[in-house]
Amino acid sequence: MAKLFFDGKAVPIGPSESILDALLRDGYNVPYGCKSGACQSCMLQAQSGELPANCQPGLSDSLKQLGYFLSCSCYPKADATLQVHSSPDSVQKVPAVVKEKTFIGKNTLRLRLRAAINYQPGQYLTVWKDAKLARSYSIASVASLQPELEFHIKHIPQGEFSNWVATALQTGDTLYLQGPMGTCFYTSGKPEQPLVLAGIGTGLAPLYGILREALEQQHSGEVFLYVGAKSSENFYYVEKLKQLESSYSNVQVKFICQHTTADHSGDYYVPGDIYEIIKQRHPDMKQHKIFLCGAESFVRKLKKQCFLAGANMNEILVDTFLAFKS
Repeated sequence: MAKLFFDGKAVPIGPSESILDALLRDGYNVPYGCKSGACQSCMLQAQSGELPANCQPGLSDSLKQLGYFLSCSCYPKADATLQVHSSPDSVQKVPAVVKEKTFIGKNTLRLRLRAAINYQPGQYLTVWKDAKLARSYSIASVASLQPELEFHIKHIPQGEFSNWVATALQTGDTLYLQGPMGTCFYTSGKPEQPLVLAGIGTGLAPLYGILREALEQQHSGEVFLYVGAKSSENFYYVEKLKQLESSYSNVQVKFICQHTTADHSGDYYVPGDIYEIIKQRHPDMKQHKIFLCGAESFVRKLKKQCFLAGANMNEILVDTFLAFKS
């Protein structure tokens, strides 16, 4: 008989019973809808164990890789042992040591931490100052390229968290991390697929990780990176991205802004509207994989634009930033 553990507790499951039915019978309040694998409301995540075939219909490659499945369609094999959890809140906090804190732009801090965490570039972690104050930040680093986790934090002088990082946090201090979460990351399998990466502000952070991870995995299709800002003074990592573009013939980078200065002009800086420029350069996005990162309004608008241009909704991965003031 299969063995099922839900949030660390053993749950009896019959030989022809789905995980959803077993959990409901045992008194767990698991969300569900159609019970036929269409609505995806009963989705759970496996921590360990081999998932049976056909329990991930309609899920993106990112969700599949993270172990998500539809509990209504999951019938474990007779000799299987599955550890399943219901939410990311069950993930324990992990200590992290501050290795570096540096301003890399006018209002942008780079924070590098050393911690024992497995992640995918482009996911996000919750960073805890103490038991009460925390913020979530996207991961800009690639584990195979550097030992530290890297975050890009917009410094707001009145912000409770970001101003503490900028003024009080010191190298050698210990923070605590929770996660990772998020499905906005690169997966192999379609190396010739064109990629479009677009973000505003520190939305560059996850895109920087995703871009380098794709190149590390020898992605051969064209890769277009668009970074938007109101002013060119708000851009950062320009030289790093120039070097990447010059090193890889399939990479194109554009910084798009409403206002440029004499020091910020040329091929890399394009004045204009990021939505219109992407629309003009990619009128047909049927075969593209798309990564969108930044404020909720930006992600929502550009996601709709990409969908109307023919992109498959499962091929549009997003990292939406919460509207915290720190």
